[in-house]
Amino acid sequence: MTTLPVRDAELLLAEYTAGTWEPTGEERALAESLALSALSPSSFRAGLREGPPGRLTTALAPVTAAMETTAVTPSTEDLRPVRQLLDALAPAL
Repeated sequence: MTTLPVRDAELLLAEYTAGTWEPTGEERALAESLALSALSPSSFRAGLREGPPGRLTTALAPVTAAMETTAVTPSTEDLRPVRQLLDALAPAL
């Protein structure tokens, strides 16, 4: 099983849940866009490239790089923390 660098996503979700971090509207829009995507390396890279600078982009950048070098599918268990973060932040989901 591949281990992606998801610790930043887990920490950011914990901060969001605890109320110590609040995403901007642009970060929420990015989360929604990524949550609705196929979670492929190319869709992540494109989303982050056009997304706003901030903690969400910073947390997801290492995951994107790792996805490009490993065999990750959208259903890969390693992506669960990322999916949980995106789902929690996405306003329409």
